[in-house]
Amino acid sequence: MKIRRLHAVLLAAALSASVLAGVAPAFAATQTSASVAGAGWPTPDWYLQGPYQTLAACDVAFEDAAQNGQYTGLVYCHWFRGGGPYLPGFYYEVYIP
Repeated sequence: MKIRRLHAVLLAAALSASVLAGVAPAFAATQTSASVAGAGWPTPDWYLQGPYQTLAACDVAFEDAAQNGQYTGLVYCHWFRGGGPYLPGFYYEVYIP
């Protein structure tokens, strides 16, 4: 009886590890792109610009950065919940290689 329980526990652990291993590459792939909608921290070479108190103020700054043309990539304005050195607010992201 104890051996069957042990096999069940080991099987459950193996299945959990298998599921997590399958999810990890998909999660890593989403983390290599810029964080959108406050999904997480910006990835390397992507930098938050802000904070802006309103989406409209962020839109104006984003349009100015887009017309300026000094950045290789831009991610549209989104809410960032804050953390680390960043305050809560609306941010857009810029790519600086």
